[in-house]
Amino acid sequence: MHLREPATRTLVDVSAEWKSHERSWNSDACVPEVDFTKEIGVSPTISLGDHKINLDEEATDRLCSFYEIPRAFFNRLTNDEKHFVMNARIQHTSGEVTVEYGHRGITDVRRPSQPRLEVEVFARIAHRIFPSTATVLNDWVTPDDLRLDVIGLLPMLGRNGAVYGGLRLTQNRKSNLAPTVSPILFHEDTTTIIEIPDPSLKIDARKVSIEKIAERLEAEALRAEARTSSDISHLFSLGNTFIGGDRITRLHRIAAEHGLPVRPLADVTVDLSRTDEPTMFDLVVAIANAANAPKIQDAGKRAVRTKLQAIAGAIITDEAERCGACSAVLAA
Repeated sequence: MHLREPATRTLVDVSAEWKSHERSWNSDACVPEVDFTKEIGVSPTISLGDHKINLDEEATDRLCSFYEIPRAFFNRLTNDEKHFVMNARIQHTSGEVTVEYGHRGITDVRRPSQPRLEVEVFARIAHRIFPSTATVLNDWVTPDDLRLDVIGLLPMLGRNGAVYGGLRLTQNRKSNLAPTVSPILFHEDTTTIIEIPDPSLKIDARKVSIEKIAERLEAEALRAEARTSSDISHLFSLGNTFIGGDRITRLHRIAAEHGLPVRPLADVTVDLSRTDEPTMFDLVVAIANAANAPKIQDAGKRAVRTKLQAIAGAIITDEAERCGACSAVLAA
């Protein structure tokens, strides 16, 4: 069993950090100029007209994403090479660019025709559902994606421990896709996060204003939060379903149906072997807990962690009748 570090951030912390006092700069995409030829210890800069802004690593990643420069390649270059490559890409890029910046430096680089929700909207929506002191399990904003995991203050108690209900707000920022919201459960004893997949919570952002997208996200967030109590009850009920000698068969069936990654599968198998009479509750928690493994904690493994948490959630909502011998879904 892998334990997460105790969460110390609250919703009020994230709300303050994500609150933006930003300005927008619009121009032709070929106009900005960057300067990476600084002496050691001095930050590179970008010139937006007469205004110069320091570039940190995240801002540079945003520029690489917009100007279609592979970040892994760019990071291997010398400063002189970075200066040449970035400016060459800028000078040969057509169309327009919108650069948003504030006290944190550059916070967004995108096409003017691709408006998207400000990050503070996600925090504000969460704030309308949860109190300021609600615990934040995960929060990040990168050029690629956004994530905000918040849980309520009061857990439901069962013989398998305390489970909190909460919400996961996300957005693919790289492709500027519609934001998403999902219910999440947090098992306190094992510090395990479970994401409950719910296709009905999909947000249609086609040909609608940013304001309307925010309204729809808030409405779906309220719906998602309302179902967490029943999801927790369903999770607890799985503690009555013993899988005993069927544990490996059932696990491999789940792996085949949901594409469970091979390496975490080994961790789950070991985890289940520690219990003489494992239940479906144990199986769900073991799969989601594999996302806490130290070897997949870096930012590049976030998709793997999310997949493990979502597979565990899919088991909770799976009510299909199955074969007693092979655990295959029986035809209706």
